[in-house]
Amino acid sequence: MAADHMTFIVEAEKGDHRTVDIRSSAILAVIQARKLAADGFTVWISAPNGQLYSADRFNLLLTPEGVDSQGIAGGE
Repeated sequence: MAADHMTFIVEAEKGDHRTVDIRSSAILAVIQARKLAADGFTVWISAPNGQLYSADRFNLLLTPEGVDSQGIAGGE
């Protein structure tokens, strides 16, 4: 099943501060998540298939094999 638009949700928390960002591709989500992590946030990414990725697994979003066989990792 192909989709025109993939949604990756980047959520981050630090103390009482919480952010939610929407990105259209895995690479953009990982870039945003890594920036937030560098600022001291605890970050996770929700992939279009519903899987959650913590900071130690962000690299899996950048390979099709790491997410699933639907090829959603790269987005469009």
